[in-house]
Amino acid sequence: MSNSLTALAPTLFAAADVVANEPANVLGAIDLRSLNAAYGDTVTIPVAPSASATSWTPSMAVSEGTSKTATSVAITQTASSVTSWHLTDEQVLSLSNGTGNDNRADWVKQLIAQGMRTLRNEAAAAALVVIKEGSSRAYGTAATTPFASDLTALTAIRKILRENGAPMADLQCIVDTAAYLNLTNLGIIQQAGMAGSDAERRDGIVRRQFGFQISEDSNIAAHTAGTNSGRLFSATEPVAETSLAYDGGSGTFEAGDVLAFGSGGGSGSADANKYVVSTDSSATPVLINKPGLKIQHVDNDTMTTTAAYTPNVAFERMAVVGFVRPPRIEPSGIISVMPITDTKGTGLQYLLTETRGYGEVTWQLHLQYGFKVVMPQFVATIIG
Repeated sequence: MSNSLTALAPTLFAAADVVANEPANVLGAIDLRSLNAAYGDTVTIPVAPSASATSWTPSMAVSEGTSKTATSVAITQTASSVTSWHLTDEQVLSLSNGTGNDNRADWVKQLIAQGMRTLRNEAAAAALVVIKEGSSRAYGTAATTPFASDLTALTAIRKILRENGAPMADLQCIVDTAAYLNLTNLGIIQQAGMAGSDAERRDGIVRRQFGFQISEDSNIAAHTAGTNSGRLFSATEPVAETSLAYDGGSGTFEAGDVLAFGSGGGSGSADANKYVVSTDSSATPVLINKPGLKIQHVDNDTMTTTAAYTPNVAFERMAVVGFVRPPRIEPSGIISVMPITDTKGTGLQYLLTETRGYGEVTWQLHLQYGFKVVMPQFVATIIG
């Protein structure tokens, strides 16, 4: 039975060609890398530290350069997912006896396509959560879909990334289908005279805007905010600080929460920035992502959590790293294996296994993945 998958190869590749393709474009927007490490192993990615400048004067002696210590970010494949189905030998016989096309092959093709669709969407949803929780700052209004009348949200998020030092070399913006609808309804997109051509209206694909490649993804999930209420800064926190001590009030902070800081009962300056919490917290301090505070805050300045929101995300491609691959499974006398590549969607490679049992056969479709924001200062969120 070890050759049964080989016999089904044309059916399997046909399935890869017709797999349903809801927008799951985040997987094509991040830095996907090959990974030789085993599932669960840690892969360390070095991150260069920021530089500082000193004054220089001409001299006959050359001074030693400043020492630099690289930081690092650890990434692991955090999920190994599978979809499966089976048939008894009697069911295989029944399908094979159908009229017309091979019903068994058609049934397997549909199951493969649906399995690829499920695993791809699951991986995309996981990546989007990681990006949301690794964002530096945010712009927008909760429960208000962006781009209702203009592109302000895009230019505002570009300003954040620019201020944070993003290289602006390969900017990506992933929005949900509601935000994408607003974009495609804008006159600047629909009207050829304003857009420069009618290509966007004809193709339904929004072209690059302000440096961003804009894509939609149906796997963006609403963020449920923590229960923080009445928290106050308990100490002076300088510009660039990411660990913020607090007291008073009650409740929790959740990774991905968007925080607004005000002067409150303290003497701190008003702060128009919105910051993103990096880690769940029910006890001081609360952690926000780099580059940290833009304005100094003092004791008794307020900490307010934005309500539930939809996280549309913008980032430099290099800031988000992902490892997506099929697991390693060795074939045996009862197990056949075959890699399948999604040729119409993201190009992801899956692994199909067929296991022969006692009077029945089981198929499993596998995918492993893991994602990490390695440079949060190059990631920002458009809340909606």
